[in-house]
Amino acid sequence: MPFFYQQNINETRHLAIWSITEPVSFFETDVKLAVDIQNEERKVQHLAVRLLFKLMMPEADLNKMVMADNGKPYLLGVPFHFSFSHCKGYAAVAVSDIDPIGIDIEIIHPRILKVAHKFLNESEKKLIAALPEAAQLNQMAFFWAAKEAMYKQYENLGIDFAKDFNVLQLANEQSGIIPAQILHKGLNKTVYLDYHFGEDYVCVTCFSTSH
Repeated sequence: MPFFYQQNINETRHLAIWSITEPVSFFETDVKLAVDIQNEERKVQHLAVRLLFKLMMPEADLNKMVMADNGKPYLLGVPFHFSFSHCKGYAAVAVSDIDPIGIDIEIIHPRILKVAHKFLNESEKKLIAALPEAAQLNQMAFFWAAKEAMYKQYENLGIDFAKDFNVLQLANEQSGIIPAQILHKGLNKTVYLDYHFGEDYVCVTCFSTSH
């Protein structure tokens, strides 16, 4: 089943996740990649996210897709914004009718511990340190996905994830919306993070207004 998870964040923002169990050949009948990817796992992820987008927005012409400097895909001339993410076993797409949007999905895995110093600031470290050890990994995965989603939504280069992005609170529920701050080159901007935890992943969508 293509749509493993669907959510209407509100009337103008929507997301969907595909749990990838199909082989590359399943996706290649409907979508193509502009650049050949040799790694089978990464190839199926890239194909799956494009097919998911095609199912969500059938009017979109994938042949007109271009990539921005920050890696975010664009379709010139379309009246909506969108964002892609994929990881082992999942593809995710978010669409907004009104403003830029960013999405990220991450597998909750101990490898996050090795890179946490690259995206956590001191206030965020204190929030996580106060938790039981079993809960810390989930929150680290949330902060990582949150900042990746913020990066895609903000659409600017030269970002220091620890310094320029500040997540203000923990994701204490199975799902919810919490605020965060972008503090980059004198800007102090509030954005909002819609999150939910799956069985082995966390998915976060970032947008700039609460409505």
